[in-house]
Amino acid sequence: MFSGTGYTYEKPLLYYSTELMLELGYDVVQVCYSFNSKQFEQEPEAISAMVYNAANSIVEYVLSTKSYTEAVYIGKSLGTLPITDFYMQQSSPIPTRYVLLTPLLGLEHVMKNLLEKQAFLTIGTADPHYSKESLEQLSSHELAIVENADHSLEITNHTVESVIICQSLLTKLKTYLQ
Repeated sequence: MFSGTGYTYEKPLLYYSTELMLELGYDVVQVCYSFNSKQFEQEPEAISAMVYNAANSIVEYVLSTKSYTEAVYIGKSLGTLPITDFYMQQSSPIPTRYVLLTPLLGLEHVMKNLLEKQAFLTIGTADPHYSKESLEQLSSHELAIVENADHSLEITNHTVESVIICQSLLTKLKTYLQ
């Protein structure tokens, strides 16, 4: 599991995604990384490589410790970059699924990579990375588009609706993973 810059594992979607994965019998690894603001002044591909390089030795180690029958990569925002740019591009000896929470659809290389493999993808229409045109190209993916939701998949000043959104997304994620 790969977090976003400000959206950590304690935030609702990643917290409950972790709980759901455990409930379904998955081993869960939350990869922790931090970068200084200067490191984000690079091209998006370099930022993606930076996150991948920070995380990949952990991923490789975990996958080597047990004979897994499946791998699931879950990323939120920044954490979707190593998934789309690296893990989705690699061949895997075991079945692999990808869960992209608010991916950065405005980045050309992300869209190119998403056209090649399937994923569960969710984004809100008020997210700055939302693109109706991009999502039309990704119609074969498992899409969960949330009206009026922001980059945290919440609706500002609508707490109950935001909780319902979280529940709805987790229900869809559970269906995708079963």
